[in-house]
Amino acid sequence: MIDLDIDFYRKWACQKMIESSQSNIWEGHWTCAVIALTKLLEEKLVPVSLEDLIRKNLVKTVDEHANEQQYRINKEYEGFPAQLMKLLVQNHHTCHALGHDVIYTFYLLSTLSRSDIPATVELFDAMEKIVRGFAASGPGFVTVNGENIVIDPDGIPNTGSKLNLTPEAVLDLLDNFQRPLQMEKGDMQLGHILTHGHAIVEMKQAYRNYIHDNLDPAFYARINILTYANTLEENWVESDMAITETELNPLEPSYWEQALAESRHGHYYKYAYSYLRLCRMSGRRPTDFRSFQRIL
Repeated sequence: MIDLDIDFYRKWACQKMIESSQSNIWEGHWTCAVIALTKLLEEKLVPVSLEDLIRKNLVKTVDEHANEQQYRINKEYEGFPAQLMKLLVQNHHTCHALGHDVIYTFYLLSTLSRSDIPATVELFDAMEKIVRGFAASGPGFVTVNGENIVIDPDGIPNTGSKLNLTPEAVLDLLDNFQRPLQMEKGDMQLGHILTHGHAIVEMKQAYRNYIHDNLDPAFYARINILTYANTLEENWVESDMAITETELNPLEPSYWEQALAESRHGHYYKYAYSYLRLCRMSGRRPTDFRSFQRIL
């Protein structure tokens, strides 16, 4: 049994976000990965028999992506959640880098809200730099015909698809959205639809006084992009979800053994947390993981 000091990992995650802002904002993926793993354990979303394997993934992630310094709790930033929400919604009508501005913010706020660890001025400055960096990076690329291209969300038809973003709606979208396997393997868009949608659902519940429905338009824009991208794909190969070499199910040891070998930038952890958390929020008992597996 590996001891789990949740506050250690929370502080590690805060420091990783600070250091990511100073070097490469995409390194914040590891903040989200560590928080996802701790939440799977805290919220008991997986069987007890898997806890040791998840802890091994957690220890490996922290060891392989070590911070240069420890989180310095000096000057606390007053009103951190409210100010971060205001920052996030300044450009809420456009979709930034696959929704990572929203995803990063959700993960950080969710772990701080369950602890006594204060958010510092340094952490807010880091998040401000990261959120603005994602806004400047554009909507992110989409894989079409084997190439990664950028589709301007303002230059394509509007499908008019607007969901009432609930846990059930995000899960249904994951199950029902048709996308060729080779496109999904190229860019993991559906996986980010899952984590982006989950982040919005959770923040609308926790911070309804600040955000209401103003994070939804960016999500709708991303659905428009994926719908349009499908029309451009010339070699449409349907993914056969019924036929897989090995079924990867986050409620089974094989999933976490595979993640231990290759976590794919922590996506194995974030996808599992979002999926299982949304299932719990919606009251669903996951039994068929074929639609989930296609995003891995």
